[in-house]
Amino acid sequence: MEENYKLEKEYKVPAALFSEAYLAFQKKYIYPKSCIYMAIFAAIALVMLIFGILSMNDASDKQKYLTYLAILMACAFAFREWYNPKKKRRSLTESVKALGEPVYKIGIADNYVDISTVSDDLEDLSDEESSEAEEEDPLPEKTRINTDENYQLLEYDGFFLILSGKEKIYILPKEGFSEEELKTVRDTQK
Repeated sequence: MEENYKLEKEYKVPAALFSEAYLAFQKKYIYPKSCIYMAIFAAIALVMLIFGILSMNDASDKQKYLTYLAILMACAFAFREWYNPKKKRRSLTESVKALGEPVYKIGIADNYVDISTVSDDLEDLSDEESSEAEEEDPLPEKTRINTDENYQLLEYDGFFLILSGKEKIYILPKEGFSEEELKTVRDTQK
């Protein structure tokens, strides 16, 4: 089936750009909720600490132990809310580094955007090994993102973030795109 694209272009996403783009995504959608939970758990820990200092002088050892345990649990939950987004970004960046730099293709039509993987980064392998790798792990089918109410295009200095809802994000680097092509990408946001 012949596609009627306004723009069709191949690109690569380096691991450093992926890390920067994922951090931008986290700042917009992950960190606000995480900061709220972190503040709530820190406030709970502080209230329990004040409660423990003021009213636990004549309490039993078991009550003191449970209060200290509750303070430590609240502090641990606050730390987890701070640490998990950083851990996830680092883990995903390492996964992207392990992939190498596969070539992707974007196709922009009037009502949708197609993104597909064109080829894996198999330059370090011999011809025989690369053909075996392609047979064992075929390329995924192209993803079609309708430019409807769930579609978002966020523009940053070096890249675009294409979001389909909040579940799927795609990174489109600006490097290698002409000003006219970048305008075509910007025009997808209605």
